[in-house]
Amino acid sequence: MRLIELASHDGPLEAMLTAMCDEIAAIMAIDIASIYVVEDDKLVMRGNHGFPESAIGATALAVGEGITGLVAECMRPVSAAHAAAERAYKEVPGLGEEQFPVFAGVPLISAGAVVGVLVLQRKKKPFATDEVTLATALGAPATLAIERRRATAVRSARLHGTPHAGNGVVLGRAGILPTATAIGTAPFQGMADIELELERVLARLREDLTRALRKLREADDPLVGGVLDRFTLALCDQRLRERLVAAATDPIGLRGVAKDYARAAVRLGTPEERAVEIEELCAIIGMTLDARSSARPGAVWLADRVGAVAALVAVARGAAALVASDSASPAAIAIARAAKLPFVTGVSGLFGWARPGDLLAVDGGSGAVLVHPAATEIERLRRERDEISARDESA
Repeated sequence: MRLIELASHDGPLEAMLTAMCDEIAAIMAIDIASIYVVEDDKLVMRGNHGFPESAIGATALAVGEGITGLVAECMRPVSAAHAAAERAYKEVPGLGEEQFPVFAGVPLISAGAVVGVLVLQRKKKPFATDEVTLATALGAPATLAIERRRATAVRSARLHGTPHAGNGVVLGRAGILPTATAIGTAPFQGMADIELELERVLARLREDLTRALRKLREADDPLVGGVLDRFTLALCDQRLRERLVAAATDPIGLRGVAKDYARAAVRLGTPEERAVEIEELCAIIGMTLDARSSARPGAVWLADRVGAVAALVAVARGAAALVASDSASPAAIAIARAAKLPFVTGVSGLFGWARPGDLLAVDGGSGAVLVHPAATEIERLRRERDEISARDESA
């Protein structure tokens, strides 16, 4: 179970496979456990227990080369009481494996192809048949880990947009911020006590307001103050509350509430931003009612367009960053800047690449958005940011 848990982690592949090797070595009471991964017709050591850390990533064999390569080529387990005596043996200089001559290797197979090899080594006692069988079972989670990485690598992307706030690289799972238009059915459907449920949602929004006030208390931008005032008034608006209750039995639900306010704005000549903010508020209410919502604390919130209410709630609920495929209102940008929340807009292809739950890295300084980033990509992003900062300081 521990190996399966490790296979689901999203850290660097080498760290994950090395942790698996540690577990396998403990389970089988052996000196050496290594996991080789097939990369461009080569077997590269990506995980190890027992050898120097420098061997990871630096030790590579061609498929068919050495006993490990033979395991991959033949797609079957191979064991040897004294590896150096085997015809297929190939010494890897500096590794020190001559101290552990007893060898067993099992192929890691996915969809009929070898994706890696699990190698076990110790000083004495040849591996018995049941030990090789156990090694095959223990290799399954490693196969799963490699498969997951290959699947996510297919959708890895480096996107770019316009940065507005934040000057560091943050990581988070993608969470989708819905629009009122996207909420199609009555939001309170199936709830026994609509009034009670609505009060719960409004209480959550009042908590959001309190947290936002605390995080933005030093902001002196009138745009921020104006949003806070309008948000406060909206939560006290009895007509809005009554309309939300009525939306419980309305086939178009929250969309109808948003449309009503938009029509009223045109008819009464009131500022359009008020109607836009009510529409966003309806979307936030729908999101709060939905226990399956992916826009959670610590997530990178994605939207087509970000308005002031969405930015305010993102700050209050601890979003890691805000990313928009289109634009953002000036008030939303002001809120993100005041809260130092990384914010990037105009990210072309955002929803073509990113899906709920995907791992994202967002650089609020450069506007880069990485989908399923590798550890090396994150490090490169940080180096680029540091180089830009150094140039700016020298200028």
